[in-house]
Amino acid sequence: STSTSASSAPPRPCCNQPYNMASIPQTIRTHLTRKLRIRPSPSHNKNVISTTRRLLSNNNAITRPKISWLDLRGAGLSAVERLAMEELLLRHDPLERCWAIIGVHEPTENKLLNISLPPHDDWSAQRKRADGDRVVDAYGHENDGFNRSCAVIMGIGGKAERLIDIQSAKDDGVLVLKRFSGGGTVVVDHSSLWTTFIGRNKLLPDVKPFPRDIMKWSADVVFGPAFDSWNREISASSGARSRRGRQTLVFQGKSCGLGDGKSLTLPPVEKETPQTNLLTARYKRPEHVRSDDAPKFQLRENDYVLGERKIGGNAQSIVSGGFLHHTSFLWDWDSTNMEYLTLPAKRPDYRGDRSHDEFLVRLKDHYGEHSAKNTLFTHVKYATGESFELEEMTLNDALKIADEKFGGLQEWFDGKCRTKVVKL
Repeated sequence: STSTSASSAPPRPCCNQPYNMASIPQTIRTHLTRKLRIRPSPSHNKNVISTTRRLLSNNNAITRPKISWLDLRGAGLSAVERLAMEELLLRHDPLERCWAIIGVHEPTENKLLNISLPPHDDWSAQRKRADGDRVVDAYGHENDGFNRSCAVIMGIGGKAERLIDIQSAKDDGVLVLKRFSGGGTVVVDHSSLWTTFIGRNKLLPDVKPFPRDIMKWSADVVFGPAFDSWNREISASSGARSRRGRQTLVFQGKSCGLGDGKSLTLPPVEKETPQTNLLTARYKRPEHVRSDDAPKFQLRENDYVLGERKIGGNAQSIVSGGFLHHTSFLWDWDSTNMEYLTLPAKRPDYRGDRSHDEFLVRLKDHYGEHSAKNTLFTHVKYATGESFELEEMTLNDALKIADEKFGGLQEWFDGKCRTKVVKL
């Protein structure tokens, strides 16, 4: 801990104010456990709480590390532009800040970079030359016979001939990328929820710079608490709706066998409207899934899972002095797009030989009846703010680094950026 003036110290708690472990940010608990050598024991939580009370009451503040929060929703960036931006911030941020980045991105439509798409000719000119009716994909995007609804992204060591159905991908003109980080192959589309955390060793000394340690940190500090918060929100809202929908009939006479003033509570009746009918038409939860009883979020081997099924792909990039951990959570997906992926030779034991459809699960199946897909980002931000001091950033703040260091994002991508388009 560091000594601060009384004016900058956190509010002094009342001596009778109750404490619980959930109210103490993870970074502070880690600091107390490792730095002050409070060892796990039956009284471990009590020791952490009492030490926190003593530090705060003595006007000693345990400083939370700052993290730059960058929300790229609505920025219009594509998948390749997002990846180029991430590596730029990891390797070339002159201030060496921690970053948390969220967003939903276009699979192929670039806003900032001039990149030719498969079949690697002038796509814009081809669209102008095309005759006849436009071909529209599942999202309503015109594609002129090529699949622009998704992109396939391999890790830096990925081999297309081993991981992708190359002939199918070539026939459909699918964009294939090789990113700068490790990990396996993922399919991203308009329903992929991107999260990225960039950490600096000097600011997060207790996070060992190894993939499994980074994943455990992210699961314990960010995603585990985020999903717990999301589940609590749904439980609370479901209970409120149930109470609001309850109807009570009061009988004044005795013809029904009830005395005066007796009441009978009936089940809630949902009012049907054109809006609710439209929502029902857009989404119907699978019969085997109970949205009010979602499996608990877990880190299983190297995957984030709900129960026995994976909810997203993740990868890491570790550099001198820091690391990057990014995840694409699966809110929804088109099963036909998953067919571009082959069954990898190296896969986790718990997967076995399950196909992608059997191995993966849509977050929408558990949360879509009660939440919009962006709700995940709300809870991730809340969980991040419990352990970090958030500093809001903008896209221009990030682009400024590319401008000053390389002359622009295009120059960075064409030069030292490790994310590249793969020509099949």
